[in-house]
Amino acid sequence: MINFSQAPKWKRINSAEFRKRCVSLWLALVVVVAGAVVFAIYGMSENADLTEDEPIAAEETATAVSPEPGVIMEEEAPKAENAAFASLLREPGVAVLIEKRSHRLTVLRDGQKLKEYGIAVGKNGGDKQRVGDMRTPEGAFPVQRIENAAKWTHDFRDGKGTIQNAYGPLFIRLNTDPWKGIGIHGTHDPKSIGTDVTEGCIRLNNDDLLEFRELIAVGTKVLIAP
Repeated sequence: MINFSQAPKWKRINSAEFRKRCVSLWLALVVVVAGAVVFAIYGMSENADLTEDEPIAAEETATAVSPEPGVIMEEEAPKAENAAFASLLREPGVAVLIEKRSHRLTVLRDGQKLKEYGIAVGKNGGDKQRVGDMRTPEGAFPVQRIENAAKWTHDFRDGKGTIQNAYGPLFIRLNTDPWKGIGIHGTHDPKSIGTDVTEGCIRLNNDDLLEFRELIAVGTKVLIAP
């Protein structure tokens, strides 16, 4: 005969065992989930580090090519004159850069900017093509002579007739062969500085011209860029 009084005890034993197994399974699940979370956080951290490295590298590159104070970088030169400009930066002693579009004359010493002046240039743009075309020639030209122009006169064909002291105190003649009569000089019209108005020469304010004269000499290289 079957003793049914044992049935409740059997059920109690299996229920306790079942609860233990459930607790163990739950703990194992917690451990797996926690591990997955830690792995995900670690992976995101690595990716963030890789992303942050890129702007740092770019910043270091930018710093490496930043110009020192007072240095005119080669990239700033007109593209057509890169080779001549690079040569000018290597020129020992004093050299002169004239930028027609910027109406700017820069004096360099051993590649370092020493002084800068506003100028006026030829009435017409581009390189000189023929006599009387009102263009300032482009290229590298040495100073040929420094002449006293205090008593020089000139008719600029602007309806004002002959102008006394038309070239200011000095005429710094350049060897612009085959073109003759091109130089750096002063002006009777200070308001013309910063414009395209000359017959082909380069004008400075008279005070600037006298200061400029003290910085250059016969033979100083002058690069005239577009």
